[in-house]
Amino acid sequence: MADKEKKQAAVKSKSHKKKIKKAIISIIIVVCITVIVFFNVNNKKDDTKTATVTKENTAKKGNLTVGITESGTMEIGSITQSYELDTSSVGSSSSSSSSSSGSSSLSSSSSGSSNKSDTQGMQNMGGAMGMAGGQSGSDSSSSTTKTTSSSSGNESVSDSDLVIKKVCITSGQNVKKGDTILKLTTKSVSNVRKLYKAAVSSAKLSLKEAKVDRDSDKLTAEYEYKERIAAGKSAKTTYKATLQSLDSAVVTAQNNYNAAVSGIKTLSLKIKNLKKKIKKAGGSTTIYKSTSTNQNTGSNAGNNTGNMNGTGMGDDKNGGTSGTGTTAGSTGSQSSSNTVTIMQQQLASYQQQLSEYKSNLKNLKSQLKSAKKARKTGKVSAKKTYDAAMLQYSNAKTLYNVAMDGIDDDVKDAQETLKDAQKALKTFEKYAGTGVIKAECSGTVTSVGYEDGETLSTDTDIATYMNSDAVTTSVSVAQDDISEIEVGDTVNISLSAYEGKTFHGKVTSISTTSSGTSTVSYPVVVTMTGDVSSIYAGMSADVTFVTKEVKDVLYISNKAVETEGTKSYVTRKNSDASTTKTQVKTGFSDGHNVQIESGLSEGDTVLIESRVSE
Repeated sequence: MADKEKKQAAVKSKSHKKKIKKAIISIIIVVCITVIVFFNVNNKKDDTKTATVTKENTAKKGNLTVGITESGTMEIGSITQSYELDTSSVGSSSSSSSSSSGSSSLSSSSSGSSNKSDTQGMQNMGGAMGMAGGQSGSDSSSSTTKTTSSSSGNESVSDSDLVIKKVCITSGQNVKKGDTILKLTTKSVSNVRKLYKAAVSSAKLSLKEAKVDRDSDKLTAEYEYKERIAAGKSAKTTYKATLQSLDSAVVTAQNNYNAAVSGIKTLSLKIKNLKKKIKKAGGSTTIYKSTSTNQNTGSNAGNNTGNMNGTGMGDDKNGGTSGTGTTAGSTGSQSSSNTVTIMQQQLASYQQQLSEYKSNLKNLKSQLKSAKKARKTGKVSAKKTYDAAMLQYSNAKTLYNVAMDGIDDDVKDAQETLKDAQKALKTFEKYAGTGVIKAECSGTVTSVGYEDGETLSTDTDIATYMNSDAVTTSVSVAQDDISEIEVGDTVNISLSAYEGKTFHGKVTSISTTSSGTSTVSYPVVVTMTGDVSSIYAGMSADVTFVTKEVKDVLYISNKAVETEGTKSYVTRKNSDASTTKTQVKTGFSDGHNVQIESGLSEGDTVLIESRVSE
């Protein structure tokens, strides 16, 4: 048993030793492999060389900007020089007052962009020329403008036409602003000049007439003002006098009426008493008014009275005559007869007066009624007249000011017309008075609208130029960014043809109509500013719309700054070529450069280090 155990222990010991031996071998193999790998790796490292590249960057001052960048293509626009002076109607009639406006100008045309145009014009010519009418010259004796045949013989030329003697440019020719492009005939220039001078003379005459009319209207306004003031001052006195006159008329009519009524009463009483006396005296109170029977009546009355009293008396007033009784009555008392006769005559007189009073009473009553009515209506009318006069008086100054307010309008218009006519003449002399038409911009001529012998017309352009001063580019801006852009904004432009150089421009138009279907964007036109002599059509451009900018700050390249935690450092090169690790404080960055707020000075040199494999 003990041997068996010993034998088993010996086998286990042998097996354990084998395992240890295998483990040691494995370890040796692993170590060998590691050494080999390490050796190979080191050998490869040794085979690849690395180098450190150092660039210098200078701290300088300038502006840093960030914004929206879009790409586009440069375009060079064209300019059309046109003639727009229309004088065709100025000599149509000697009494013409029609006006036509005209100018000589440059109008711009663009090919897909908003181009800069150098426009100069002759303004406000037509009105003054129209006033000139047929006053186109001292030698004009006709109411219509004289016409002659043109040099070409194909059309008529009027005194208001400018005739081309020679065209001095051709298509493809480069011209500068101020170069002669057309020469005009001396005669046509002289004729048109006469029209302009006649317009000035006519405008001067109209101004004189306007001043005369103004002065006359002024005198009228002043007279009416003084008249209103005087009428207002006398209105109250006149009003009182009118009322007194109306009241006096009523009083007079009333007194006349009352007197008639009183007279009737008095006469009626006298007649009544007189009749009593006549009857008492034995006389008759009947008065015969018929002239044909008065004598007989008197005779009969006399006879009758004679029979009674010995006497009779006819009504003398009514044509009666005395009669003497022929019978026994004639022996009556003569004195008693005379008394009755007198009373009868008085009675007749009273009755006649009474009749007249009664007849006049109706008229007097009507007159009284009319006087009262006239007083009533007269007072109303007088009050209206008084109120109107006082209103005129109180408003006299206002009415005067109203009348004077526009009194100078015609004079001012005439002055403006004269000013326009003088300006038109001056501009004409500048534009064509020398007999030549000059280029109003620089560029390459692309087309010419005239030939020798033709007349200038508003319907035909003189020439079209490639305009090197109108350099634009059009880019599309996304809807999310378009609100950040406004017309007039300054932009930075980078051209691939001029790397590292920045051009400038301004936003000249923003379309409100979107372009594209998948992505909404809006066309924006930018016009370059400054020197654009090196720009050619078709150049690729990146336009940056500045959204933020810091000006006149110290900055260096972003690559020169190293960050350790929250601190920033640069490697500054000293004057002795040594370097110093310098802490700096950074600020605004445009993505390429960064602002240095402290730690460096303008002109300092910093190093940008980078490792490259060789």
